[in-house]
Amino acid sequence: MTPEQEIDLLNRARGGDETAREQLYVNYFSESRQIRSLLAREVRNPSDRDDILHDAYLSLVRSRAEFRGESKLQTFVYRVVQIAILQRHRSARSAREDKMVRLCFEFDGEERQRELAIRDFQFEEVDADATAEKLYTFIPEPLRTAFRLRVSEELSYEEIAALTDTPINTVSTRIFKARALLARMFGAGRNSDSTAGLGPERKEKVGKKDYFARH
Repeated sequence: MTPEQEIDLLNRARGGDETAREQLYVNYFSESRQIRSLLAREVRNPSDRDDILHDAYLSLVRSRAEFRGESKLQTFVYRVVQIAILQRHRSARSAREDKMVRLCFEFDGEERQRELAIRDFQFEEVDADATAEKLYTFIPEPLRTAFRLRVSEELSYEEIAALTDTPINTVSTRIFKARALLARMFGAGRNSDSTAGLGPERKEKVGKKDYFARH
């Protein structure tokens, strides 16, 4: 692609063109050898790699940072993914332990408050099912289904898209919004990486137990 074509592709993707979004995601993120090598080198857990990949993609699409074509779009994407990796590592180091959390959030124009006891996020053994069900109740549909399939069923974004007959970009957006909603409930600031998780270092195996142990 010429610089002008790459600028046009990104602008169309940011403008909501689904064809451009799919092309951007596939060519510059999911099937990019450079990006896959970077993630494999910097991120141990394959599940984390997928999350970071989608977070970086959404960050680029939603960003107002101008791409002028002075470098290749792939180089621009590479930097975005690097930032997403750094944010994930910072988040992993900011583990919070015992506390009672008051959840304050707005849903359908109504302000709601709930309290939820969170006990030592670093415990390896937690009642994952009970914690999961509590948190799922705070997430509206259709975000809940996508989030549940990702966390509880440990499906990939591609598998969720196929199962729900939904474009992968939409799946990614729903999971992003669900995680951001939970992050706001737990008091994460605007500058925190709400998509990167709220807990301590990840275990080798990521699943429902590990995800909710971290949150």
